[in-house]
Amino acid sequence: MGGPANFETRLRCFSAVYFDRGDRKKINELNYGGKILLPNSVLDQLVRLNIQYPMLFKITNRAVQRVTHCGVLEFLAEEGKCYLPSWMMDHLHLDEGAQVSIQYVNLPSATYAKFKPMSTDFLQISNPRAMLEVELRKFACLTKNDIIAVEYNDQVLRFKVIEVKPSNAVTIIECDMNVEFDAPEGYVEPDYKKKTEMPEAPIEKLVKPAEPFAGQGYRLDGKVPKKSRTPLVSATEEDKVVTELLELVPNNDYKPGSLIFPRYNYKNRKTLEHELNEKQNGSGAAFKPFEGTGYTTRTKR
Repeated sequence: MGGPANFETRLRCFSAVYFDRGDRKKINELNYGGKILLPNSVLDQLVRLNIQYPMLFKITNRAVQRVTHCGVLEFLAEEGKCYLPSWMMDHLHLDEGAQVSIQYVNLPSATYAKFKPMSTDFLQISNPRAMLEVELRKFACLTKNDIIAVEYNDQVLRFKVIEVKPSNAVTIIECDMNVEFDAPEGYVEPDYKKKTEMPEAPIEKLVKPAEPFAGQGYRLDGKVPKKSRTPLVSATEEDKVVTELLELVPNNDYKPGSLIFPRYNYKNRKTLEHELNEKQNGSGAAFKPFEGTGYTTRTKR
């Protein structure tokens, strides 16, 4: 670091809220950014020196040897004073009115930066990369291990600068910078390996279905009712017939690209019932209607 000009001064620092000559918009711009307010005398000294723009400064709290870098928002501070964002005061461990060293520096342009959100509220933002790109326009520098603060939708979000390249302190003005995010502070990765195991259903015994109207019928005239006609095909035999019909022999010699239309010897239900009826009646002669002897009421003459 360093530059062609050698400028350093010591000023008393105060938080942005103590700047009484600015409106709320000006205070928020100062408080949620990376630039400070300096007195006009600093500008007079800088213009006499061979400085490079933009103006970048290194701020040091010599009492605890804490350092960060910043730009300048405006030269509106009173003589002997400077106004810093609240996050910068916290990072440097500064009290109101404490003295800091402000030194002009020249920093390389950033090529890479990695941020760590300090709360899980960051996960509620639909497009965090675009949000941070807009908010970083209020900053001039990034320093490794700084915890910066931005305001988004009336909510203060804090980010720790995990890493910056090509140096530990870089300028982000008019640069092409790749941005990455680390997991937020306090975030717990969900365990997708745990799956809810469903208990196996108990095996229940097969219950015989109820047979409706299984009792004996009675007639009003006292006569014995005729027995119901037995079905031609029982349920067991019918299932056997269906099973036999479904048994198809696969063609293991099939070759792709050819179609074969085999003809199967299918029988309709009526034919099957007739064959089963004959099988139940045995090998006797087939039934022939009107085969008995005929009679007449008149005698032959």
